[in-house]
Amino acid sequence: MWQLDPLYRRERWLLASILLFLFIGLPLLLFLYVLIDMPSFRALEDPSPELASVVYSADGKILGTFYLSSDRVRVPATELPNTLKKALIAVEDRRFYDHSGIDPVGIVSAVVSSATGRVRGGSTITQQLARNLYDAVGVERSLTRKLKEVVVALFLEYRYSKEEILAMYLNTVPFGGVTYGVQAASRYYFGKDLKELNLPEIALLVGLLKGPSYYSPYKHPKRALARRNLVLDLMVEAGFLTRKEAEAAKRAPLGVGQAPYTASQSQGLAPYFREHLRLWLTDWARKRGYDLYRDGLQIYTTLDGRLQMHAESAMVAHLSSFQKVFEKDLAARPLPWEKDTIIIRRAMLRSERYNVGKSAGLSEGKLYKQFHTPVPMRLFSWDPPGYVDTVLTPWDSLKYYLRFLEVGLVTIDPHTGEVKAWVGGINHTYFKYDHVVQGKRQVGSTFKPFVYTAAMDNGYSPCYEELNIPVEIPVRVDQRDTIWSPRNADRDIGGKVQLRKALALSLNIITARLIKALGPQVVVEYARRMGIQSELEAVYALGLGACDLSVMELTSAYGCFPALGVWREPIFVREIRDRRGNILETFTGTSRRALSERTAYLMVDMLRWVTIAGTAGELRWRYGLSDLDIGGKTGTTQNHADGWFVGFTPDYVTGVWVGTADRAVHFSTLTYGQGARMAMPIWALYMKAAYSDSTLGLNRKKRITPPPGVQIPTCQTTDSQEQEAPAPQRVEDFLR
Repeated sequence: MWQLDPLYRRERWLLASILLFLFIGLPLLLFLYVLIDMPSFRALEDPSPELASVVYSADGKILGTFYLSSDRVRVPATELPNTLKKALIAVEDRRFYDHSGIDPVGIVSAVVSSATGRVRGGSTITQQLARNLYDAVGVERSLTRKLKEVVVALFLEYRYSKEEILAMYLNTVPFGGVTYGVQAASRYYFGKDLKELNLPEIALLVGLLKGPSYYSPYKHPKRALARRNLVLDLMVEAGFLTRKEAEAAKRAPLGVGQAPYTASQSQGLAPYFREHLRLWLTDWARKRGYDLYRDGLQIYTTLDGRLQMHAESAMVAHLSSFQKVFEKDLAARPLPWEKDTIIIRRAMLRSERYNVGKSAGLSEGKLYKQFHTPVPMRLFSWDPPGYVDTVLTPWDSLKYYLRFLEVGLVTIDPHTGEVKAWVGGINHTYFKYDHVVQGKRQVGSTFKPFVYTAAMDNGYSPCYEELNIPVEIPVRVDQRDTIWSPRNADRDIGGKVQLRKALALSLNIITARLIKALGPQVVVEYARRMGIQSELEAVYALGLGACDLSVMELTSAYGCFPALGVWREPIFVREIRDRRGNILETFTGTSRRALSERTAYLMVDMLRWVTIAGTAGELRWRYGLSDLDIGGKTGTTQNHADGWFVGFTPDYVTGVWVGTADRAVHFSTLTYGQGARMAMPIWALYMKAAYSDSTLGLNRKKRITPPPGVQIPTCQTTDSQEQEAPAPQRVEDFLR
């Protein structure tokens, strides 16, 4: 029998083996090579292991994010707008719903598109997702990379639905800088949630995918506009839009504003609040095993973005002009730090430069030399563009900043304890110190309502008449016996004055007589009930505000009045959710009855008269707030160093402090160095804007009504008093 030559037979087997390897073995090895390096199911299902935590305001706006290397926010597939999906498919992958991850027809179409100038990518959306998710795929042009991309794309199509693939793609694609994912991009470019975007805004984001830097609407607005309009044309071409809809969208502006508000944590709305929140959240997350910067927490705060905007605007409007008044006052006399060099020394010890140097082990001599060496620096300025570039010694920069009036403002809903607005300073980039909670300053006459509250709760009436004659109270100060005998700011004495009028005019003598009769310890106890936690020394001078309190605690305590005696713990977070939307914790805060309803309402009425016929009367006639139900108290401290106003409406209680970083730097006289000039105008401008904002839905006719059975006594004037106007029983008539 004829047989094949053994050599020939071996050649045939070798050839067959080679062909088998080429057509089966090699692809199998390549597949196994790719499969070994494949990401886990978990990595694919949760493609952003580092997700930014997002902070939301009470009115649904994004206040900011906390992240380390990249700003990533995930959106579920069910929440992707249909318009967004259509725009993406029109530009990147027309046959997305028809292929299984690889589209030969699409590749040919891409070549044709390139020839006609309508450039579209040759890779499918699924292939692009494979590159975004799977680092081992790589971005270099090579056969290995393409094979990896194909295998991963096929796997993704097998494992996930088309909608899930779209969601994973849109959650991982870069939009420039540290911004990843369409939700983070929406916040970055438009300052709002993805679901709020309109057609031209969506088209702009999809257009950015081709080159976020090249088509940046901030750096290259003309390119960005042309690219956005091309996306709209492609949507028409794909049958997703009519030509009329596209042309209408093309007429819209880019809508991105001047610059992204997330460029710095010091920029944007409520930076002091966000920094306080960051520190609180870091501790909260650590205790519960979460990472604020990686775990994609969703933080829903109590802050109302509209109120915050009005508060910040009011602060800028007043202090940017009032600073000039202060500069003029400083120029008319020797500068405080020239008379007392310890002021500059204190400023240095408070500075970040000094503390960083001390932490680094620098000696006092080296630090002194550093502070006296000129360096380029950028300084804050109220004048446009908001800063001054110069060369200055850090020592001289301390002098420069000492002259600025700073601010602390907080708004609380007294019925819930929710913090609604928070302004900790004039500019967080240059002034990091938060005057809402970090700083405590002497409160002056804003403490007097605690004395009057104790009096009302212990049998006194608003009509009670007290002698307006100085009282001498023996006290012991610095181990010496002395006499405390305060005088009124206007030096007016004589006769008897009803308590209601005495509080309205902030008469020191009447307050001193009351605290002498009640006892300082009684006043301390009432302040404690109402939420004051700082140290209070039970001395007679306490009645005139000889204590340091924070803006937050003083404002919270005043909330007892409109809340008719209930004190509520201030809260600034409503709830925290994980990256999938599961609630981790909700917050309500504690509350307690601090005062009887009767006492609280008597004080409401007395504090109303401060704004009608007292030290805060300008609120009504100068700022157009005569129809609002307002109560409040001004405060001015020793040497005019601190100006306060704490006021309430039926809806909110707001405290405002204004002063410099150092108490030794202040107005020279009471003309401008008082709460009614320094702080009250901010409160007035703020409330005027808030109650004119229709989106807030505030009712100007709303009133704090008396509890059942509580009536305000009718006070009759006596011969020893000046005629008062209007009569107490006409408060409601005055407010109509």
